[in-house]
Amino acid sequence: MKNKWLLILVLAVAAGVFLFFYVMYRDDIGALRSFMASYERFDKAVSDLSVGGADDPESNAGSAAADLASKASLRLSSLIKNDAGLMDQALEVADLARREAESLRAYRLGIENENADVDELAEASRALTGKRKEAYARFRELGGGRR
Repeated sequence: MKNKWLLILVLAVAAGVFLFFYVMYRDDIGALRSFMASYERFDKAVSDLSVGGADDPESNAGSAAADLASKASLRLSSLIKNDAGLMDQALEVADLARREAESLRAYRLGIENENADVDELAEASRALTGKRKEAYARFRELGGGRR
């Protein structure tokens, strides 16, 4: 009788430990997916800003950059491979995205202001876009290309 209760107790503890780690892993995957979806929204908003395709492209890009920055502050458990690298890379992507959105705003203002060097602003914006895309590719590589 005593062994039966001990076995039940051990099984309950094992199930509790498994459930704890499963929930942690599921939360990590959810945070990664949320960051990736936020990145895709930002990428679309920046594309709309550069071609002027949305109603208020600057506002959309700004709010998408803010959303990306909030999702980039994710905290992953050690259950995810390359957890520290992923967290650092997410912050780098968000910083580059913020700088790119600011650069695109400056470029659009430069077009309106005839005194600005539009070519230099356009080149700076293109460079930041390239850096952001490279940083996101490294993020995807660290995450094993998960979707």
